[in-house]
Amino acid sequence: MTTNKSRMAVFSTKWIAYTAILTALVVATGYIPPIPTPAGRIYWVDGIVLLAAYLMDPISAFICGGVGTLIYDIFKSPEMMLASLLIHGLQGAIVSALLHFVLPNRFKKYEWAKAVIFSVIAAVEVVLGYFIYRCITRGVPVAAASIPRNIIQEAIGISIAVIICYATTFKRQLERAGLLPDFKRELLQISDNAETAKTVESTKTVEE
Repeated sequence: MTTNKSRMAVFSTKWIAYTAILTALVVATGYIPPIPTPAGRIYWVDGIVLLAAYLMDPISAFICGGVGTLIYDIFKSPEMMLASLLIHGLQGAIVSALLHFVLPNRFKKYEWAKAVIFSVIAAVEVVLGYFIYRCITRGVPVAAASIPRNIIQEAIGISIAVIICYATTFKRQLERAGLLPDFKRELLQISDNAETAKTVESTKTVEE
């Protein structure tokens, strides 16, 4: 475990490694040649952002989606980097939060269907996010013209992530082998340790 001065658990080395690897994959996926369409180019990056959301917690998913696309845009489209940070960061965080914290133990057998539904919800956020950004920076006609491309890009991303994670049983195999970070336990441990530290500190203050 990574620790601070109070010896409180923060995030495991496994969590840090997964987050770093998935963030790097988001950046690398941005360099895969996009699909040209009359409405613009369709990128593959959403598939990895959603994969991170299916596997990891909302904090990690936000980092993978937001920071990953921000790093890519720094080199390719600097004017888009802050929008990408917010839009794709929220995309990952929304899907992860809904998937792991909203009735997480219900319909476990059909988690793939829940993942699709929650990804569609996040896709609406992405499409609306880029529409608003382009309305502000380029005008309504350009923003409206980009909507079909963004919808297709989200559909492709959802398909890629669901196939990798669920159709191939990739996530199940990682869970069975104990290779996924147990982020719920870690977050709870942070909270418990923080409360314990506060209690001890308060006790010391009273005694003094």
